[in-house]
Amino acid sequence: MKRVRYADELGQDISFAWRALRRNPGFAVVAVLTLALGIGANTAIFTLIDAIILQPIPVTAPSQLVAIGDPSRVNSMSNGSPISNLISYPLYRDIAARTRTLSGVVASGQTDRLDIKINPAAVLPDHPAGRFVSANYFSVLGVHAALGRVFGPADDVIGAAPVMVISDRYWSNELHRDPAVIGKTVLVNGQQFSVIGVMPPAFAGEVVGARYSLWLPLGMHDVLRPHDHPLADRNTSWLLLLGRRRAGVTEGQARTELKALIHTTLLEAATPDEAAELRTDTAIVGPGAHGFSRLRHNFARPLWIMLAGVALLLLIICANVANLLLARSLARTPEFAVRLAMGAGRSRLMRQLLTESAVLGLTGAAVGLLVAVGASRMLLMLAADGGGAAPLAISFDIRVLGFTLGISFLAVLCFGLLPSTRAARLDLASALRARGVTGRLDARGQRLPLGTAMISGQVALSLVLLMGASLLVRSLTSLETTDVGLDRDHILMATLETGERGYAGAQLMQLSLNVQRRLAAIPGVVGVSYSENGIFSGTESGNTVDVPGWPGGTSDDSNSAFDQIGPRYAAAIGAHVTAGRDFSDDDITASVARTALINESFAKFYFGKRAPVGQPIRMAGNQTVTVVGVIADVHDHALDEAPVRRFYLPFGSTMDHTVGSVNFEIRTRQDPAALTTAVLQAVRDEDPSIVTDGVIPLTTLMRQSIAEQRLLAQVSAGFGLLALLLAAIGLYGVMTYAVTRRTGELGLRIALGAEPARLIRMVVGDAFRPVAAGALIGAPLAWAASRALESQTRTAGVDWIAVGVSAGILALAALVAALFPALRASRVEPLTALRQQ
Repeated sequence: MKRVRYADELGQDISFAWRALRRNPGFAVVAVLTLALGIGANTAIFTLIDAIILQPIPVTAPSQLVAIGDPSRVNSMSNGSPISNLISYPLYRDIAARTRTLSGVVASGQTDRLDIKINPAAVLPDHPAGRFVSANYFSVLGVHAALGRVFGPADDVIGAAPVMVISDRYWSNELHRDPAVIGKTVLVNGQQFSVIGVMPPAFAGEVVGARYSLWLPLGMHDVLRPHDHPLADRNTSWLLLLGRRRAGVTEGQARTELKALIHTTLLEAATPDEAAELRTDTAIVGPGAHGFSRLRHNFARPLWIMLAGVALLLLIICANVANLLLARSLARTPEFAVRLAMGAGRSRLMRQLLTESAVLGLTGAAVGLLVAVGASRMLLMLAADGGGAAPLAISFDIRVLGFTLGISFLAVLCFGLLPSTRAARLDLASALRARGVTGRLDARGQRLPLGTAMISGQVALSLVLLMGASLLVRSLTSLETTDVGLDRDHILMATLETGERGYAGAQLMQLSLNVQRRLAAIPGVVGVSYSENGIFSGTESGNTVDVPGWPGGTSDDSNSAFDQIGPRYAAAIGAHVTAGRDFSDDDITASVARTALINESFAKFYFGKRAPVGQPIRMAGNQTVTVVGVIADVHDHALDEAPVRRFYLPFGSTMDHTVGSVNFEIRTRQDPAALTTAVLQAVRDEDPSIVTDGVIPLTTLMRQSIAEQRLLAQVSAGFGLLALLLAAIGLYGVMTYAVTRRTGELGLRIALGAEPARLIRMVVGDAFRPVAAGALIGAPLAWAASRALESQTRTAGVDWIAVGVSAGILALAALVAALFPALRASRVEPLTALRQQ
């Protein structure tokens, strides 16, 4: 019976809560919308965290998987000395054959650009994303085909019939769910491949944030890339591995075995110089339940920071709603007094008010889910920097809904518990002695001390958010305006996919020179050169060096980044040659590399105070070159990191591996984007079959390289401004209520001769007391937040400019919020005010 009574009372309370909200639609709309904003923002950020960080890949028993290699290098390739953060194909075969802790090991790697023709008569090919995988890929992961079959051991043999497995999305979008898709022939880079299977809709591969349309057996690599043979090369590292632990094997045991196994296997095939550089702890082995992801590497920390920011924002919103409820409860004091006088218990009254708060919270959560859908899409657009939504499948699953309900419950406790407790402690006798149970409370009635305390809390939290936003925005501005050592505003980048067209060796060198001449003839072009890695292209090369006279150091000290570049490279990118000269045509056309350029970091590290020009450098393989010039340091791969030591060789001088593409740097007098069409035409005039990708202004590539910093700065700035607005609105509401409550007092002061300016100063002073208290509370919190953001902003110590900006903005907002009630107070009519007493 007690349970039945509670259920009946709950139904009555819910019904009454809805009627009360309908009677006061202004309050209801403001409260629901602000709660929806806070809950929706939290849900949107958590949805991305769930998709990128928390959600396991859709395979059987993902917790049993172990990842081998750097999970962020999903489309990377390294040539030269073997490394352990990427795996070569021979090393993968050795690991799979020798491991005792894993029941199966799969490998996957990039396919580069694929030209797909479903209809052989099509004029232009499609370029869906694909991935090379080992034949046991689907079986070890425990994923079965929805149609057809997956790869078997015979499909991965070099020389086997070319086959492919496609995604459900590709089957729907490109093949229109053709029921006869199994066995269909598709042209891939001009080669006929048969579709043998279609994956279920839930499976998107092992790379989070990628939408692969097809999977190809690793053994088909040389069929599609006949001029590149990494399957037999231990010095070409390009694969990431996932292994499934045997029953009873812990992750720690698998990690220990795999690190030792990788080190031993690398040692067996290493030269003496390579063996001296290998360390047992360099192999990267970790949990594989969440697969691989470049997005996770880039955005994990910013997303957690943003979640902390929206949590603070929700607290500010809860304080605002609590202030609204406190003011509303004061207006409802006569109602509460009547209820208590008629025998209602204080706990019953408290339950009713908490039910009203719960109705507000759940309504706000429902609207907040709609906000979250739009906000999550907007965040994906910001992360992609205007290039469409980032390739990430987000869903509002049970974890997201549970999170939304959880924060809604916490929000209800935050904004509902205090007003309901305060109302339940109402002094019945004092309330009934007021001017009628439906009249106004007298001057000795209740004030709103809790409201001012909440204002202090809002100010403190707003200061934290403003401080963080100011730091992040200043850091972003610094990155975007930093001196990068080249002409960033007038360079157009163009990538020519030459490897798939068979260009290599002397043919590739001649093609590069011919295209350079054609591009240089375009009106408005002031300089052209080319390189293997490009600028802000995401690719990088490295090599070991030995400089005579250098005292030596650790094995890492002998490593240096390098690039292969064309003639007049420094002039083409607008870099400054500080000593010696730039490369000439003779350097490029020499049969053997004899010269090198170095940057200032390389010169200072290896030569110290010695003049580097004319000095020899010996590289791995005992090839020796002479330094002919020094280039000022250039930020050519990262804006947020110091330039690394780097040397440059003439293009084509180290063709021990196939160069799949050539990056052209085109310096212009005008907006570089205006020459895109002319650049494409010049390449077509040289060879119409060459695919030209990424004809993009360098400024765009630079902006994309700091996408996570831009996202964090933009979102945090929005949070900071919203928090500031909410704090100002809360202060305005409290001060307006206070002025209304003090109408009689203010009228009496004016009647006794108080000047309006003095009243304004008094009211503004009253307003600034909770603001000052909040600033004192928030200052150490803001300092702690700035320390936590040091790694993200690359700052050390206190940024006093950020402190000044945050405090100034907060003070200005408080002044504006307090000024309107103060002006209203100064215009109180004494007679009208005194008649109300």
